Amino acid sequence: SLPSSDACCSEQETQEIAATPASRVDDIYWDRCGPLSASCEGFLKRVACFYQCSPDAARWPHPHRPAALQGVPLCQSFCQDWFEACREDLTCARNWVSDWEWSPQGNNCTGKCVPYQQMYKDGRELCESMWEDSFRMVEEGEPTEEASCGCLTLSPSDQEVVGALRAQEGNPDELDTTKSGVPLYPAPCRRPVRPPQARGSKRNTLLHKRSIFVEDVEGSGSGF
Repeated sequence: SLPSSDACCSEQETQEIAATPASRVDDIYWDRCGPLSASCEGFLKRVACFYQCSPDAARWPHPHRPAALQGVPLCQSFCQDWFEACREDLTCARNWVSDWEWSPQGNNCTGKCVPYQQMYKDGRELCESMWEDSFRMVEEGEPTEEASCGCLTLSPSDQEVVGALRAQEGNPDELDTTKSGVPLYPAPCRRPVRPPQARGSKRNTLLHKRSIFVEDVEGSGSGF
């Protein structure tokens, strides 16, 4: 969905994400291997909307790069749906942070265009490789330590997960979900991030707006 009224987007950013087709967002051209399918573009827009516009993204700052995110927990179902939506689309970069050659005309391919299903073997690889270590996949299904952790689908339901995280931060003890007003969604767990499979960084372009949100977490008026 497009940014809400409390989002942190500029008018230009909103126009870039809302455009159809969206060929360029945040200085990265998405169509270097041709136009994307509507379903694949829709998932890229959800990711772009989150990292450019959501004040909640500042909850996962990168420890070494102030302008980036690290370890945002995405649900397994979201990652797999994203993979299925893009599997027949073409891309020439596995890691969209480092695997481009940059020129005055923007990002350019360094390899041949191949289907997403050839570049990534599954939804986990897509989520955990495309934007370097910005995202990690959280498994769902049978009760396990990992499955008990909350995760995001980059949809309105994420507010319930973020609400649980806020409640957990206010009370470090385990949440009693029988109490009135306590969110029933589990809060995201803090987990080590897998080392990204990248070919070396040529330009740190990832999520350059995030430094504004990270620095303004205290007293920003965004609810943090």
